[in-house]
Amino acid sequence: MKFLAVVFCTALSLIAQEQSIESVWSHIELQNDSIQAENADVKRAELKKSSAKSMYLPSISITGSYTRLSEPVNIDVTDISSKANALLASLNAPGRLPNELELSEKDVFLADLHFLWPLYTGGKIDAAQKIYASALNEAKAKASMKKDVEFLKLVKYYYGVVVSKSLLLARKEAQKALELHYENAKKMKEQGQIANIELLNAEVKLDAAKIETTKATHKLEIAQDALDSLAKEHVEVVAKLFVSEDIRDEEYYKKETARAYAGLKILDAKEAQSKSLVEIKKAAWHPEVLAYGNYNLYKDESALMQSAPTWFAGVMVKINLLQRQDRSEDIQAAELLSTKVTHLKLQALRDLKLLVEKTYKEMLADYEEFYALNSSIKLANENYKLRSIAFREGLSTSVELVDAEMFLMGAKTKRLNAAYNYVQKVAQLAVLSGNRELFFEIQRASEEIE
Repeated sequence: MKFLAVVFCTALSLIAQEQSIESVWSHIELQNDSIQAENADVKRAELKKSSAKSMYLPSISITGSYTRLSEPVNIDVTDISSKANALLASLNAPGRLPNELELSEKDVFLADLHFLWPLYTGGKIDAAQKIYASALNEAKAKASMKKDVEFLKLVKYYYGVVVSKSLLLARKEAQKALELHYENAKKMKEQGQIANIELLNAEVKLDAAKIETTKATHKLEIAQDALDSLAKEHVEVVAKLFVSEDIRDEEYYKKETARAYAGLKILDAKEAQSKSLVEIKKAAWHPEVLAYGNYNLYKDESALMQSAPTWFAGVMVKINLLQRQDRSEDIQAAELLSTKVTHLKLQALRDLKLLVEKTYKEMLADYEEFYALNSSIKLANENYKLRSIAFREGLSTSVELVDAEMFLMGAKTKRLNAAYNYVQKVAQLAVLSGNRELFFEIQRASEEIE
């Protein structure tokens, strides 16, 4: 049993090592419900586009009918039959001709094969094909945007756990230091080296540190729950925060955003659809040419049905001279929709340019803040060491020592937050440039933060 337990723990350890943010993202792409819903829309658009190809083909249908007439269809032949009957009577011939001939009975049964083939529609079919194709592009772009949303969530939650773990560790270190300080303060109070107020202050600060440690523990639990919920499984975070000097220049992100951002691709698809709609509206002015035909599969034995042709075929030209809607205004309305989408796209390009500039500058600010805080941490460490020595020698108060500890803790926290914000800005720029893989490339080439 011990051997199995060791094997099981080792297996879990290996799984944990594999749960980098990249591997978690691969899992989310396959399991996330929102992403799968958008993928279903893409599949649906693909099927509709594929089914639209048959619009160029003829339609063939079979109809069967039963008709009940109020009375049989007869033809009056009295003039002919009276003369014929008179002649037959003079010749003493048997039989007489009826005054009516029955062409059809009351019950009429028919079965036909119909054929209809649009030969020319003024461009309607071609425009419809373009609309289905652009609808597919729109569905793909929307699916990509949904992935972008979930990806940014993952970066936020995943590195949120990383930050929470680091902050909890820092809080525990601060609590441990304050516990040691409190024990030293008790000994110094017993020896009469410090006043009772100094001991009370050390105790208060220790209690405050314990509260902060508890808060940090809860924050870590909340961050871990959010990540596990997104991934639909427990994720053992193994990555670390990072910063990188290889972040490309601002113009690269502007250029790639204008070229590949999924939101712009949606507008591109909308623009293509609106232009195709204009083509459809203009096609209303063109004639339609259709080939048609009919083949009789079954007809009853009546004279009328038997005299009808077995098949017929032909070509029909249809020209709409007057419609209940004004075709010119329909075209203008469609063109205005196309103009609207074009202006929306131009505005989106300007907004995205500003967003890239803002995100890029914020990323640089976080990068600079991170490295600027290195000197603050060095100073805080040195100050804390000196205050600890001075306190033990009675040259510094408990308040000054705790303040030094809090200053060190604050500098570490700011540095972690700067790195966390930097990572999120890198992810946002990767998403805006339409290349989530760029985030992982930067991560792999970056300096990890201990």
